[in-house]
Amino acid sequence: MIKRIGPILKSVSFSNFINLSLNQGVNVLVALLINPILYQRLENELYGHVTLSLSIAMLLGIIVSYGFHLNGPKRLALVVDDPVQRSSLINEIIVTRFLLSLLVTGLTLAITTGFGLFPDYALILSFSLVVVFGEALMPLFILQGFDKLSLLAKANALSKLGYLLMVYFFVKGLEDAKWVNFFYGGSTVLVNLVLLTYIYRRWSIKFSFVKTRRVWALLRDNFQFFLSTIAGHVSVHGGFILLKNFVEDDELGEYSLAQKVAFLLRMVPVFLTQSVLQNASRFYAEDENKFNKYLSGAYKMGLAVTFAIGVVFMLTSPWVIRIVGGEYVAYSADVLRILCFIPFFGMLNVSNMVKILVAERKDVLSRATWATAVIMLVLSTIGSSEYGGYGLAVALLLSEVVSFVLHYYLLKRST
Repeated sequence: MIKRIGPILKSVSFSNFINLSLNQGVNVLVALLINPILYQRLENELYGHVTLSLSIAMLLGIIVSYGFHLNGPKRLALVVDDPVQRSSLINEIIVTRFLLSLLVTGLTLAITTGFGLFPDYALILSFSLVVVFGEALMPLFILQGFDKLSLLAKANALSKLGYLLMVYFFVKGLEDAKWVNFFYGGSTVLVNLVLLTYIYRRWSIKFSFVKTRRVWALLRDNFQFFLSTIAGHVSVHGGFILLKNFVEDDELGEYSLAQKVAFLLRMVPVFLTQSVLQNASRFYAEDENKFNKYLSGAYKMGLAVTFAIGVVFMLTSPWVIRIVGGEYVAYSADVLRILCFIPFFGMLNVSNMVKILVAERKDVLSRATWATAVIMLVLSTIGSSEYGGYGLAVALLLSEVVSFVLHYYLLKRST
């Protein structure tokens, strides 16, 4: 048994998973420290508006990422030993994402101010748009391709520490709500700039501007991955945005307490995918049997881990909410008992996702994710309108099952 476990513990994939978990561990710790402060200083209504604005800003950030986080690490892993190709690929992705961030931010500000949308929280949303630039400068795909995710964990810890300190010292009351997401995005932008500078110097990457025709070529080539990313993000965050139309602001704030915890847990299946993708890509190119064996082992481990997470958080939800919110909120604890199993149901689809990404089956991914998003929106609308936050929580669980079935069916049908 020890002989079987030893190589796993020493593997790059395990190291990647640990670093990503530590990265998320920092996020959880900061959430535990900062959420009680925000929940008490901003009260239910503005706390819900801050959370909602962050969800919208993160959706815009996903537009900026344009699917490069899906195939960027895989492509970089295959050319990592070629200095010219890796420099070209990195510059193309970074420049393209930054240009997209300028476009998205400009359009959002124009729509918000010109058409009077989001009247209740327009100012908070406007200040939240700095999060979009943080996404544009995020070097995660580079560190994944280089298998150097320990740098990400350190940078994230520094970013979240800065965010925590700024909120603690400068967010004192309701009038400061607009600064919460601005501090979050601002600290991310600053740290990502420093990290990118280090990466360029450490691996002798020469920065160069990308020709316009190359940007257009990248946008066309990654369009289906982009559509898939939007659909996936809608599936994760769209329900919360819908919920505002059916519940009072107080309930929205209480639901967001449980949602914040669930969103952090939801990242575990994503981490596993990111951890194994580089090695899986290499095995897929070399030996299909080796690829299948490798993926099967990681998949089983992920299912066990995420089921255990669900059970632990189901049993401890009252204490978790008390810590996160600074007080016990029965509604939030009940919702968390449902949402805490999202990581397990999300884990069901990891094997399908890895198979799709290593083969770059963009058509399968696009169809499956959009079909899932449409079904999720229907289920969430019905659940939210009839049962509020409880209905939305159940709808999100069902959507994960639907996602697994659709990805599996379309993948099988295409092979």
